[in-house]
Amino acid sequence: MGTKIIVGIDGSDSSFDALRWAAYEARRHAVGIRLIACYTAPTYGGLDGAVYPSSVDIDVLKEEAEADIRKAMGIVAVIDPAVVVDGITLLSSAVVGIAESATAGDEIVVGATGRTGLLNGVIGSVAAGLTHRAHVPVIVVPAGRRSGAMVKHIVVGVDGSSESLAALEWAYAEAMASSAKLTVVHAWEYPYDVSRSSMREIRKPMEMAAINELRTSLESLGPRLTDGSVHIRSKLCEDAPTAALMTESRGADLIVVGSRGRGGLRSLLLGSVSRTMLHQALCPVAVVRTTGCREVRHQPRFSVGSHATTLASTPNL
Repeated sequence: MGTKIIVGIDGSDSSFDALRWAAYEARRHAVGIRLIACYTAPTYGGLDGAVYPSSVDIDVLKEEAEADIRKAMGIVAVIDPAVVVDGITLLSSAVVGIAESATAGDEIVVGATGRTGLLNGVIGSVAAGLTHRAHVPVIVVPAGRRSGAMVKHIVVGVDGSSESLAALEWAYAEAMASSAKLTVVHAWEYPYDVSRSSMREIRKPMEMAAINELRTSLESLGPRLTDGSVHIRSKLCEDAPTAALMTESRGADLIVVGSRGRGGLRSLLLGSVSRTMLHQALCPVAVVRTTGCREVRHQPRFSVGSHATTLASTPNL
């Protein structure tokens, strides 16, 4: 685990659900929380051209963001007053502001939907944008999800790619901190509908290759695989990866996937499996990138002058 948990706050119930999950996550890992509330000043078109917001308009937006931060600090204090919390308001888009507030070793927690009023179960633009842009693990918490006080079952998908191995590493550390069991899932598919008894079918060699792929992924954990620190269960599924993960994740408290799989483009594009899990999973989903991806950094595009405010809350010791 890293140095802090970044939580995006926008005043919506979904963002506060994510905050509660993050508060327990901070307790599990003994780290602090940084709250980020972003606001933007919209420009409108008028008869005489663009109409820009006044300083008064910006101050009102800033005050609303600060109020959201204070409310969020109160929520964390109720859950665990020992967790150190600070908060920052930024004149920035939420995706840029939250992503650029995280450094290597951190993780980001956001709600699946924001204050835009999208239907529950439909991934919001901020959550989707962060899983594309951020170079640290992003945990997306569905609206109405229970607090996250207990994480007892974690499911991670592997396919032999470097991204899935990074997801396995992260999931193992999370299971260790949570005293949770870890289910490692590898799915494979035979592409043709033929009789299993056919002399010409190659299902068995494909299955053996899948078994070896799963074994290799597990062996990447080294001695940790058998030292008993985490109860690990592996599952080989003849199914589509997303279907296999959804089946195995029933009753799970967290699903962990790589940002893209073996067939993914080497870019910032999100893989089809991780994208589908974000849309369909009923529990929080962690999207993990490889360590190398963190080297691709962007310069902050938000103002940190008069339009940035930092609030802090320290625990009562």
